[in-house]
Amino acid sequence: MRPDKSPDKISRMFSEVAPRYDFMNDLMTGFLHRITRKFALKLTNFSSGKIALDLATGTGDFAFLLQSYGGNNSKVIACDFSSGMLQIARLRAEKKLKSENNKILFIESDINNLPFQRNKFDVCTISFGIRNVQKPELTLIEMNKVMKNGGRLIIIESILPPNRILRILMSFYFKKIVPRMARIILMNPLSYTYYFSSVESFYSPQQFLAILERTGWQNTQKYALLFGSVMVYFGVK
Repeated sequence: MRPDKSPDKISRMFSEVAPRYDFMNDLMTGFLHRITRKFALKLTNFSSGKIALDLATGTGDFAFLLQSYGGNNSKVIACDFSSGMLQIARLRAEKKLKSENNKILFIESDINNLPFQRNKFDVCTISFGIRNVQKPELTLIEMNKVMKNGGRLIIIESILPPNRILRILMSFYFKKIVPRMARIILMNPLSYTYYFSSVESFYSPQQFLAILERTGWQNTQKYALLFGSVMVYFGVK
C-alpha cells in the first residue's frame, strides 16, 4: 500500500518528530547518514560568492554543511514546510553560526511553489526528502526554474538495496526494530513505519534518472552508497 503523502499529513508528522529527529536519525543509521551528506557536499562545488538552496531542510543538517563549505561570502537559503522542523533549525543556527556574515535564511515554503525569482541559485540540494512529495516531477521542474544555467542539483535519497538478502534485512530492521526504538525515546512509531513504506514505493534509480532528464536536467549521474541503500543523484541545468 502506498503511503499517504498529503502535504498537511506530512507536515504534521515531521513537526511532531522534530524535537528528537536528529537523535533518532543518528541512532537509526549509526551516524552513517552523515557520511552520505559529506559525499554529496563535494559534488555541489559550492564556494565563495555563490548562493545555494536547500529544500526539505528539516533541522538544517545539509544547510549547515553548505554554509561551512562555502564560507562567509556564500549564501544559503533553507526551506521546509514543517514549522516544527524549522523551529529546531533556527535554534541550532543561533548556537552554531556566531558571525552575522555567516547566517542561513530559513523559510517556511511549499516545495512546489517556491518564493524565489527564476535563475537565482548556483546549487540546489534536497536530502532524504524528494520521496515525501506527491509529484516529484513537479518539484524537479520548480527547482529547475529557480536555478541558474550551469547550476548543480544534488539529491540524496534512501532506496532498497539491489541485493535480495540486504533488502530482507533492511525490511526487518525498519519494520520491526526501528518502530521499537521510536517508542523507547517517546516518538510516534508510525512515523518510521511511514519512512520505510515511502522508500519501498519510490522510483528505482533508473526510473528517477529518467524523470530528472525529462524535467530539464542534464549530465545526470547516480552514486550508490552504503551497499546500495542510499543513492546520490546529480544533475546540471
